[in-house]
Amino acid sequence: MIKLVLLAAALAAAPSSIDIVQNRFHKLEVGAYPPGSRVPIYLRDLNPYLNSVVQLSVPSGLRNIHLETGIDNIIRGTADIDFVKIRQARGEKPGWLMSELLGGERPVEITARLTSAHCVAKVKVLKVSISGVVAEGRTLDFLITTFVIPNFPDAKIDTDFRLAYNIDHFDIRPGVVTVVLGR
Repeated sequence: MIKLVLLAAALAAAPSSIDIVQNRFHKLEVGAYPPGSRVPIYLRDLNPYLNSVVQLSVPSGLRNIHLETGIDNIIRGTADIDFVKIRQARGEKPGWLMSELLGGERPVEITARLTSAHCVAKVKVLKVSISGVVAEGRTLDFLITTFVIPNFPDAKIDTDFRLAYNIDHFDIRPGVVTVVLGR
C-alpha cells in the first residue's frame, strides 16, 4: 500500500509534457542554455503543448493538432480545421466561395520542409491535403495567400527568416526536433 501511495505521489509530482516543453522554450528565450547546446524537443511532448497553446489562441475551428517529423527535414502536420469558424472568430465575414468550399470541419494535412543553418531558416510547403484533396501549384498558392498569410501575418513561408534566441539550426529526425544553439 505504501508503495502505491509513493508511486502515485511521484507520478503527480512528475512534470507533464506541456511543462517540459514550456520549460525548454522558456530556457531558450532567457538564454539559460550555454552556447553550442543541443536541446531536444520530443514530439510526444510537443504535440500536447501545441494543442494547449492553440486552444487558448484559436478557441474555435482548430483542434487535434499532431506533428510528425521525418528524414530530410520533413515535418508533417495534421489537424481538424474549420476555416470559416476561424475567420469568423477573428471578426471577419468569409465570402460565399470560402463558406461553400471550406465551411465545416475538415481533416487537413500539411507536409513541409524546414531547412536551417547559420541562424537562418526557411519553410517550404510541399503539399496540403484538405479532406483528402491534395492542393498544389496555384491552388496551394491561393490557400496560402487567402488563409495562412491573412490569419497568421507573422508566418514566414518560402522566405528566409532569422532565428531568435541564438538558435543556429534545427536537427530534425523522426520523433524529435533538436534545437542547436550557436557558439
